Amino acid sequence: MSADRPTIAIVGAGASGVLAALHLLDGPGPPVRLLLVERSSKAGRGVAFSTDRRSHLLNVPAASMSAFERDPGHFVRWLGGNGFPNAQDDFVPRGLFGQYLGESLLSWAHLREGDDLVETARDEVVDVDAAGGPTLVFAGRQPAKVDAVVLATGILPTRWPRGLENWRDNERCISDPWRPEVLDQIDPAATVTLLGTGLTAIDVLLTLAERGHHGSVRAISRHGLLPRGHLSGPQPTPMIETARLEQGDRRIRLLLHQLRDAVKEEEALGGDWRAVVDMLRPETQGLWQSLPLEEQQRFRRHVERFWNIHRHRMAPAVAEQVHQLRDSGIFRSLAGRVVAIEPSPLSLQLQVKLPSIDRPYRWETDWLVNCTGPATFAFTEDQVLAQSLRRRGLARPGHLDAGIDTDAGGRVLTASGQPTEWMWALGSLRQGQLLESTAVPEIRSQALHVASAVRRWLAGKASGPASTGDDGEAGSTTGTDFLVAAKRV
Repeated sequence: MSADRPTIAIVGAGASGVLAALHLLDGPGPPVRLLLVERSSKAGRGVAFSTDRRSHLLNVPAASMSAFERDPGHFVRWLGGNGFPNAQDDFVPRGLFGQYLGESLLSWAHLREGDDLVETARDEVVDVDAAGGPTLVFAGRQPAKVDAVVLATGILPTRWPRGLENWRDNERCISDPWRPEVLDQIDPAATVTLLGTGLTAIDVLLTLAERGHHGSVRAISRHGLLPRGHLSGPQPTPMIETARLEQGDRRIRLLLHQLRDAVKEEEALGGDWRAVVDMLRPETQGLWQSLPLEEQQRFRRHVERFWNIHRHRMAPAVAEQVHQLRDSGIFRSLAGRVVAIEPSPLSLQLQVKLPSIDRPYRWETDWLVNCTGPATFAFTEDQVLAQSLRRRGLARPGHLDAGIDTDAGGRVLTASGQPTEWMWALGSLRQGQLLESTAVPEIRSQALHVASAVRRWLAGKASGPASTGDDGEAGSTTGTDFLVAAKRV
């Protein structure tokens, strides 16, 4: 550790980690040393932005993806300098955003050279020893004493559905569709079944199509619903003044009815339901936190999927390609679940429970790809660091067992519920408390607040006891199929 600079360790250098680093470098305060720890070699990529396939597009326009709230055009200007002029309304390839984050970090580190130091360690943090101040324990190098820790480990690996866990290592089952070139082993004529119908399944479908796949591809999930598409061109401007929901009775059924009314009002004025959903984005976190526990559980069971397909939409070009694949007969999505798998010499026999059929329906598939999306429980056996923190009493599961528990400012809560003085978390680790904590605009806001809190804490360390209370984070937080969810609650 540098003697004249406090060291801030950022565990994870994907989008969350790099955004945290950029805001730490961008903010005021005495010089610091940033230590970014990442297992892969490319900062800014993570899972979401590691893809180099041109068909994998951002699901929001470029104008919404700046790393800095104070400079909304930062990413658009970078795109203009890299061969994508006037791209503010474009849904550009996701890999470009990962490249942008990596280059922005290098640029900011260079600009701050002489004041702040930025170092990277290609390794894995497996433990944090809190005795005498935090000390990082690595998988492959000597421990390092630091002053503050920011957990930015990104989305959790996909888990297999209950009852199918034993098939994760089968040669015809793909557990991690993001593993480089893992889909290249699928013959273009093979039949493929995707577990899940969300954005991960769409990415796998597009990857197969890009490789010339012409065999049958079926995607199955509990509701069988695909993400909705964005409109082409500039995003719709709301016709109604506000979609703010009443602050009284906090019941999911009531909120859904209010949302339906707002959509009807918008459409009666010639508007689009997408504008109403987007208007609610700043209120989502506050709405979620105001719900009683039983209403949050009801949302998770009955409504969350309907919300997600309208809230997290496909780029227009992606939606068009998916429709073409459906019209051609190559792709089909359906509601149901795989209840059992039986091997055969050259394929898999699936037993599928469909809502319209009493007995399990059988179909044969050459490949089964797990596209159920990121897990939410952060303390599984394969999450070594989280398990170590829990064992030491330095962390506990987040609300409804999602992510890691934090206070409103992002400080990690101990097993007893007290804020850890020197450790913060952001990104998907906070989805229990915030519900939506995986999109760049939300993570960018968290990064700004966490960076400010860390800087304040470091500045105050020498002058008196550090505050371990709420750092005060800003943030308070649907269309056809979403609206019918009201009938299911």
